[in-house]
Amino acid sequence: MKPFTCNNDVLPDAFTERKALMPMWGANPIPAEQWPQMQATLTQAAISDGALAYFHIPFCANHCVFCGFYRNAWQEKHGTPYVDRLIAELAQDASTRPTGGSIQALYFGGGTPTALSANDLTRLLSAARQYLPLTDDCEITIEGRISHFDRDKVDACLAAGANRISIGVQSFDSQLRRRLGRHHSGEAAADYLRALCQDCDAVIVADLMLGLPGQDDEKWTHDLDVALSLGLSGLDIYAFNAFPSLPINRMIAKGALKPLPDLATQARQYAYAVHKMQAAGWVQVSNSHFANPQKNERNRYNSAIKTGHDCLAFGSGAGGCHSGLSYQVQGELTAYLASTSKPLSYIAGVSDKKRIFGQIQGELDRGVLSLERLAAYPAALEKINEWQVAGLLNIDGQHAALSIAGRFWSPTLTRELAVLL
Repeated sequence: MKPFTCNNDVLPDAFTERKALMPMWGANPIPAEQWPQMQATLTQAAISDGALAYFHIPFCANHCVFCGFYRNAWQEKHGTPYVDRLIAELAQDASTRPTGGSIQALYFGGGTPTALSANDLTRLLSAARQYLPLTDDCEITIEGRISHFDRDKVDACLAAGANRISIGVQSFDSQLRRRLGRHHSGEAAADYLRALCQDCDAVIVADLMLGLPGQDDEKWTHDLDVALSLGLSGLDIYAFNAFPSLPINRMIAKGALKPLPDLATQARQYAYAVHKMQAAGWVQVSNSHFANPQKNERNRYNSAIKTGHDCLAFGSGAGGCHSGLSYQVQGELTAYLASTSKPLSYIAGVSDKKRIFGQIQGELDRGVLSLERLAAYPAALEKINEWQVAGLLNIDGQHAALSIAGRFWSPTLTRELAVLL
């Protein structure tokens, strides 16, 4: 991989750290004694048109060392009781919510949704259609891993209404995949995705990570080459964040994994990926997501969730936002399964500042920021002018377009703007 010579492509020293803004920023926690009243608001208010829904499946066969979302070890005995409880939660929610509104995108995340049996996944999809006001063209995404998702289960999900499949790949390098906790080789992962793309009438999306231990430029180039050869509809490219609690940090400290690439390497690899995807004719629809223009990839859920759209959340550990409140469903599995009503572990009010920032955050993720929205915040406008001088964005009239470097540093830009509102 040849280094870039354009400073607007790679600005590795723009900031000293690259961290995302936590989802609960700008929310005002509500005391527990007020939760019954707030929960009544959540369950009795109509949803807006174009809302979202999220189903959380909190099981994994193993704890991948790079992942901070692991909660419960998967056992087959967990599947049907969990789905029974989730469907009961759905039915209860539908019994109290007024009619009206619509849901444009439904996302099954986790955890590993595809750990569930084909029958349980089919039951959940059928329940979603029964109890939620899904639009006729609703985007329904199943997130999964190769280990649990054979073709019979894929076909069952598609027959029940799923139309988008997202597979976590991280890398096609076999040695690196094993170190990360992935059991299939890179070649097997590529063959699996290629077959899905050829045989399924659905949007097939995969994700890759850059900045992984020992992931040099040659391995990153190989990952992109393989991804582009598969016929995918969409590709997510994430720069790895080594949050303090992750198992991968302990492995690096013990010498079991190589050190993480520095920010300069990550910035260069991100810029390389953007240029490579653009050269292949793909469209960058967000800072991390690329869509194949020959396919029907809408990326609805991932785009809308970042702009503050209402999102109904179901399942242990799921987080949502509705009627001016953000909330989380009980994440302790035993307590969730034993509940007879929707058990919440967190409720907060959404401030006006957070609503405004949701729009700004969505624009930043798409790479073009409306300056009119910031007219009341002179400190934020001053910061944006500084970023133009630094090469992170370009101001054209009332819009600021992020450069490739600005897109790489967008999590930090988001954090810095948040404190100025």
